[in-house]
Amino acid sequence: MTDPLVLILGDVAEWSAAEVSSELDARGIRWAALDTIDFPLRMSMDVRLDQDVGRWAGDLETSDSRVRLDEVTAVYYCKPRDFEMPSGLSGPELRFSRAQARTGLGGVLASLPVRWVSHPSALADAEYKPRQLTRLRAAGLVVPPTLVTNRAEAVREFAATYGPLVIKPLAEPIVWEGDGETVVYTRLLTSTDLDDLDGIETTAHLAQQWQDKAYEPRVIAVGDQVFAVAIHAESPQARIDWRTDYDSHRYEVIDLPDQVREGVFRYLRLAGLESSVFDFVVRPDGAWVALEANTTGSWGWLADACDLPIAAAFADTLTKE
Repeated sequence: MTDPLVLILGDVAEWSAAEVSSELDARGIRWAALDTIDFPLRMSMDVRLDQDVGRWAGDLETSDSRVRLDEVTAVYYCKPRDFEMPSGLSGPELRFSRAQARTGLGGVLASLPVRWVSHPSALADAEYKPRQLTRLRAAGLVVPPTLVTNRAEAVREFAATYGPLVIKPLAEPIVWEGDGETVVYTRLLTSTDLDDLDGIETTAHLAQQWQDKAYEPRVIAVGDQVFAVAIHAESPQARIDWRTDYDSHRYEVIDLPDQVREGVFRYLRLAGLESSVFDFVVRPDGAWVALEANTTGSWGWLADACDLPIAAAFADTLTKE
């Protein structure tokens, strides 16, 4: 077996990257970290595709590290940041330079024939929540009746058919404004909301049938391992969206029903992913309902709270022959 070299692609100070790199250190596994924010100001690239070699070879170098691409055996894709370009570029020059960096550096890295956790193309594809929901169903998991629309009347008709609805963002649930950010949480639509849906026509919205909850499992699947924690949210606002009140949580490590476990791994295969975080509702009748599969979902606080070896599972997957 080739001596492993794991490339951590992203901010190595980010929690999950730091935990995985510590696990690799404990095993004596070589690793290096690169973050795209350093290109081109603090990172140089010198790579080539020769006639007798089937992959890109050469160096990516910063003041802290030098990575030989032909030595890389696996890549942990961990939220790499946007390119930082030279100051003084005009708007058109900036757009052109970013596009060249994305397709140049990004294209070289994405072509590496190594184990990815997970490949950026699969990650980008999985961000589309409507496709994600159809894949969850194709994997044999139950998903709530869901509407995507920008028509107020469509929301009212959907509510008349399926009862109480929640509305949630389709993409990253953060609104950036000035120096601050606002998190957009899942909301339970009231009758007053349904009477006044002004503004819904301005973009796409996702509405789902409300699911009564006994508890909400968060499931972290990595390679061939899976971890499941029941989140018991014990405040009114956290019962709608547990992210609103972490102090109200009680955690419990649970086993997955066989059908759900099989569906989780079937989803990973369908999506071409090595890992994902799944959010479920378990209804009072015991039925499991899949809400989403978030490839960048957080797991660190659950690993800490429940003493789960999730970072070790990532290290296992990255070094698997």
